[in-house]
Amino acid sequence: PGPPPEDLCCQVCQEVFRDPVILSCSHSFCKDCLKRWWRKKQICECPVCKNISSKDDPPLNQALKNLCESFLQERDQRASEALCSLHSEKLKLFCLDHQQPVCVVCRDSEKHTNHRFRPIDEVAQQHKKKLQETLEPLKKKLKVCEEVQVKFDQTAEHIKVQARHTERQIKEQFKKLHQFLADEEEARLAALREEEEQKSGMMKEKMEALIEAVKLQLSSCCLVVPKLFVSLLVSLFLSVSAVHLFTWKIISLFLTE
Repeated sequence: PGPPPEDLCCQVCQEVFRDPVILSCSHSFCKDCLKRWWRKKQICECPVCKNISSKDDPPLNQALKNLCESFLQERDQRASEALCSLHSEKLKLFCLDHQQPVCVVCRDSEKHTNHRFRPIDEVAQQHKKKLQETLEPLKKKLKVCEEVQVKFDQTAEHIKVQARHTERQIKEQFKKLHQFLADEEEARLAALREEEEQKSGMMKEKMEALIEAVKLQLSSCCLVVPKLFVSLLVSLFLSVSAVHLFTWKIISLFLTE
C-alpha cells in the first residue's frame, strides 16, 4: 500500500492521525503528540503556526478521526488481500504451524498437510492486539523519558542562568576592588609627596637660618680678617652646606622608602 495522504498525517509524528484534536487555529494533531510537544516547549502553542491555544485540552476532531479510521481499515484490507507468490491467489488464511499467510491452494497442498489454519483477518487482529500490548509499556517509558528530558532541560537552563549571574557578580566585585586599589594608590602617593615637601621645606628653613647665623658671625670678623679671606670662607661654607643638604636629601629618600 502507498503512503497515506498528507491531509491524514500528523505534522508532528508524520503518521496517520491517532485521536486527532483540533486547535483554535484549525490545525489538527494527534492528542498524544500535541501533549508531548506542549510539555517539551512548556507553552500551549501550535507546532505549525505558533499561535497560542486558548484551551489546554482541545476538542476531538471527530470528522478527521473517522476519515483516518476508514483509511486504516482500507489499507489493512488491501494488505490482507495480497496474492500468493506460488498460486497468485489471495492470501486469506494464516498457517499457525509455519506462521505465514497462505492461500486456499496452499492449504490443500502437501506442504501444509495436517496444519492448522485461521482466517488471516482474525490472526491480524490478534497480532495487532499483542503488538499494542507490547507497545504500551514502551509508550509509558517514552513518556517518563520525555518528562525526565524536560526536567533536565530546565535544570540545564537554570544552571546557565546561575552561572551568568555569578559571572556578573564576580566582575562587579573585581571592578570595585580595582577602583579601591587605584584610589588607595593615589592617596598614598599624595601623602608621600606632601611629606616630601614638608621635610624639604623644613631642611631649607634650617639651612637658611644656619647660613644667616654664619654670615652674622663672619661679618663680626671682618674687622680683623681681610675681605678676600672672608669671601673664601663663605664660599667654602656654602659648598660644605650644599654637600650636607644633598646628603640629607638622599638619607630622607631612603627613610621614606
